[in-house]
Amino acid sequence: MKVMPSCASSLSMLVGLLLAAPAMAELQFSGNLRDSSCQPDAASAALEVTFLDAPVQQFRFAPGHSAAKAFAIQLNHCQPEEVGKLIKVIFTGEEEGALPGALKVSGNNSGKLAIQLFTADGRQPVRLGASDVGGDAIAGDAVTLRYSARVQATPEALSNGSVQPGDYSAIATYQLSYQ
Repeated sequence: MKVMPSCASSLSMLVGLLLAAPAMAELQFSGNLRDSSCQPDAASAALEVTFLDAPVQQFRFAPGHSAAKAFAIQLNHCQPEEVGKLIKVIFTGEEEGALPGALKVSGNNSGKLAIQLFTADGRQPVRLGASDVGGDAIAGDAVTLRYSARVQATPEALSNGSVQPGDYSAIATYQLSYQ
């Protein structure tokens, strides 16, 4: 004769096994790593620098460049723990082979004109792919990075007077690094 355990005793054995087993639960961790200490102002995210109209003769004879045009990159929401650190800017874009470090322009003067970037005072060139000289210190919640640019005829275009009337343009991007 076979004795069958009662349902009550089976249920109590199952409850006993469940209580004896270790309880497992999931613990989730998350966070955010910032890529930068400051955020570019919306107006600085897509800057447009427009040079004044200039006579073509200005680019056919030495020194063959326009007046400097100032521009600024405004950074906001700088983190207080970053105060005192330096911000350096690296500009990149298609380089004009005849003027190393300068931006190549498009249009009928491609290869004849270039855009050269400078520090705010216009004395120190800022070469493409290289960080600017010195850098700017983060001194508070906002930082304004000032630069200038000018249009320059290439040496060959100056020597043969080949710059022609017409529109030109160039595109540069910038990257911020912190030290």
